[in-house]
Amino acid sequence: MTRTLACLLATALGITTVAPAQGSVALKGGFSYGDVSNRGILPGNLKERTGFALGLSLGAGRNMLGLGVEALYTQRGVTNSGTTDERKLDYVDVPVFLRALFPTPGIAPYAYAGPQVSFELRCRAGGTACPNTDRPSTSYAAVIGGGVRLGAASAFTLEGRYIYGLTDLKLSTVTSSESYQTRSFAILAGWAF
Repeated sequence: MTRTLACLLATALGITTVAPAQGSVALKGGFSYGDVSNRGILPGNLKERTGFALGLSLGAGRNMLGLGVEALYTQRGVTNSGTTDERKLDYVDVPVFLRALFPTPGIAPYAYAGPQVSFELRCRAGGTACPNTDRPSTSYAAVIGGGVRLGAASAFTLEGRYIYGLTDLKLSTVTSSESYQTRSFAILAGWAF
């Protein structure tokens, strides 16, 4: 975990040193609604996990096109209260995306898309650690989202994003040809300065 946090800090520092003067930094947080594909073949009556996401966003460019990178602590998984059938996954997500901003006075809508790498911090099944299934500690996803920026230099932001996991999480302890990828939706609010 220390190595992961050191990598995230180095990435954040690198982006801020190369970002142009028109870059922005934002603190953001909100709700994360996580799920996994193929949950119907896991035992029990599993439901999506509602958690939170919190982190830092760095962006370059306030014109029509720009780049962005984030570091967010995010909760995902599936739940079945009180049983070991649930999987509660906590990650540090690092999406890198291309953003299209539509600058208008006062309100600026935007859309973005790009890849994401996630570093697993913890996996719990009930009250204990997840069983050993050779689960990868790093996973990859595609991110697409959009939102609105309210203000000019300093601004309130509100956005929604969908995360489509690409890595098999190997959640099942039974050898199977089935794969499990994360599927999640996040609603985030932030303050850019």
